[in-house]
Amino acid sequence: MIMHLLAEGHMEEAVAAKLFSFCGYRPGRVYGRRGFIYIREKAAKFSHLATQDSGVLVLTDFRDTGAMCFTAALQQYIWRSLPDPPGTFLCRFAVNELESWLLADRAGLAKFLGIAAAKMPHQPERDNFPKKTLAALARGSRKNIIRDGIAPPLGHGGAVGPGYMPLMREFVTEFWNIEAATASNAKPLF
Repeated sequence: MIMHLLAEGHMEEAVAAKLFSFCGYRPGRVYGRRGFIYIREKAAKFSHLATQDSGVLVLTDFRDTGAMCFTAALQQYIWRSLPDPPGTFLCRFAVNELESWLLADRAGLAKFLGIAAAKMPHQPERDNFPKKTLAALARGSRKNIIRDGIAPPLGHGGAVGPGYMPLMREFVTEFWNIEAATASNAKPLF
């Protein structure tokens, strides 16, 4: 089956590509990458791509929804415009941010970051700001490229450093172990 993607951003695109490969789907077209507001306003309009032979994955962060639960988030993003979506139209919210899925591969991410696995959080889905947690872990890396790229410079107001996206996409593409992530205490990814 071909799976199309409506992604919040570029990181979701990398994660979805890895998930599609893992699940045996052929990647289709990628849409979005314009943030969660675009996803919230446009997601249901992509349902026509969900057929018997192709599916659609809508992938975004739960924290951005502002909803109290997944049902309320689905109401905002899908059901208000499309009360009965096709079965091949999937909407997945990463709790609380997509980085929690990456943090769930504790050993793999620790090795990539160059830190001790013992420093990795045990329940990343409970972290309200996993991207900041990831950046803080990178600050303690033995590798200069990780420390300087993923962690924001001291005194800088940003959540992540200038090399965050390419380095984390490299982790996802080359090293992220989905089986390890799903075997942890994290909720199922897909």
